[in-house]
Amino acid sequence: MKSLLLFFLFTPVFFSQTKIDSLYNKYLDLHQKKIPSLSTADAASTETENRKCGFGIENGVRLGINSFSPEQQKILKTYFVRPLLDTSIVSPSGFFRIHYNTAADIPNFSVQELAKALDSSFAFEVNYLGFLPPPKDLGDGGDDKYDVYVHPMGRGIYGNTNSENEIAKGSQTFYSYIEMDNAFAGYPTTGINAARVTAAHELHHAIQIGNYILRESDTEIYDLYFYELTSTSMEEFVFDSINDYYYYLKTNGYFNFTDHAFGSNDGYNLAVWNIFLKDKFDFGIIRRQWELMRTYRALAAIDRSLIERKSSFLEAYNEFGLWAYYTNYRTVSGKYFDEAANYPLVKPEMAVNFSGTSVPVNISHPVTSTCYVKVISSLNTPKDTLYFILSNFELESGINNLNKMLSSSLTLSSVKQSGYTQISPDYYFLFTADNPYFWKTSSVFDSVVVRDSQVVNLASQAPFPSPFQYGRNTTIKIPFTGNFDEEVSLEIFSISMNKVYGETVTLLRDPIKETAVVEWNGLSNKKEKLATGVYLYFIKSYERTSLGKLVIVNE
Repeated sequence: MKSLLLFFLFTPVFFSQTKIDSLYNKYLDLHQKKIPSLSTADAASTETENRKCGFGIENGVRLGINSFSPEQQKILKTYFVRPLLDTSIVSPSGFFRIHYNTAADIPNFSVQELAKALDSSFAFEVNYLGFLPPPKDLGDGGDDKYDVYVHPMGRGIYGNTNSENEIAKGSQTFYSYIEMDNAFAGYPTTGINAARVTAAHELHHAIQIGNYILRESDTEIYDLYFYELTSTSMEEFVFDSINDYYYYLKTNGYFNFTDHAFGSNDGYNLAVWNIFLKDKFDFGIIRRQWELMRTYRALAAIDRSLIERKSSFLEAYNEFGLWAYYTNYRTVSGKYFDEAANYPLVKPEMAVNFSGTSVPVNISHPVTSTCYVKVISSLNTPKDTLYFILSNFELESGINNLNKMLSSSLTLSSVKQSGYTQISPDYYFLFTADNPYFWKTSSVFDSVVVRDSQVVNLASQAPFPSPFQYGRNTTIKIPFTGNFDEEVSLEIFSISMNKVYGETVTLLRDPIKETAVVEWNGLSNKKEKLATGVYLYFIKSYERTSLGKLVIVNE
């Protein structure tokens, strides 16, 4: 028993040291790796070796330096110094100082054009989008201008943004400087265009960690994907014609792995998510997410920013899945992504043959993922093809447990049945899940889209009064299609999906609107008033379900 206890006590330490040693080796590899020069023809085959930057590894090591052994720290700190280069120029705006060599390792692109690219990136990201500018340093690099160092990085990356001193103790914001490769030889994008997109990308990292947040614990940068997806999307927003982000949508890109948890992506492949948000809403929602990041983890910040726009992560994520379907040869002119014709097709998680018999298809995939189910039907000649886009979202697991699997079932029918949703006169389906309020679906048949086809049936009318205010209102009424005196279940959830109320209630007839409604007094199961905010309601009867939002004001 004693030896078994010692095993359990010391095993976590063993794994922690293994993780530290692995990161140590990755960091040394990042700084010492030499990528051979490649022809343009060879570049595409090695694109997965080239990543935009080593932001996560570099800053995880710098901020978590005390996690390493004294011997490791001594070696690692030799890489924390700024490069010594023989020449520098100031950008036309006066904000940036660009350092480079003229005697050796001369940049193979115009440094003057790079200076213009940095100023253009600043003008767009700061002056136009409204992000706060990266803080100038305390005199490192010769003055207080923001420093950019152009030199041979030889790491398979375009550039890097390196954190230095914390701006104020406990602020989790940092002074920084940017490094950038001087050649970009063999990269998917080369020359001055590579320098331009790197300027847009790394500048936003400097903005992120200088003004908003850089969360780290024991060498781990939390929500790294969110930092990278924002920076990668800035490349497209600032330099629309270069399109380096296409390379991260290919073999290992989002379109091949939509069934992975949202937070498990590297971020480069999710630039299209921000492009979607910009087109669906506006640029302001992206800035708002970074304002919320100071307080919340990335997924919560995204969800809250969407709720402020009368949407939600789940609702937007399923629509994003629909946009991702209409790419390549399926592109619809004037709808969805502007550059959809250049994107790959999404890869369905499964293909199902259908001959008219109702056969349940059981599906299990990670939390915060989207599953594409392709159905090939032999009911008609030529055969019909249907696609189902199944998205799920559960906030806590989407942040802390990316391996959590959610199960659901899809049943098809060629005839109408109770509870089934009609796609066309020939096709109906039933989607079920243990927690239906975690899910949203869409289907596509013969270029006809059935949106919200339905895990839930949305109420035809909004709850009233809206907002519900304690002291002024005694009950809130939620319309629901059903019979008077019918018993239904009512559940109320916070926006973080914490259940605050759940009971079986009776449908009542509203004397004014003469419709069936559920009445609720706004109190939790503990008879307590709730905090001001947006809440989700979920009503379920034998035949139908309904999901919607209500607002409570507690003054």
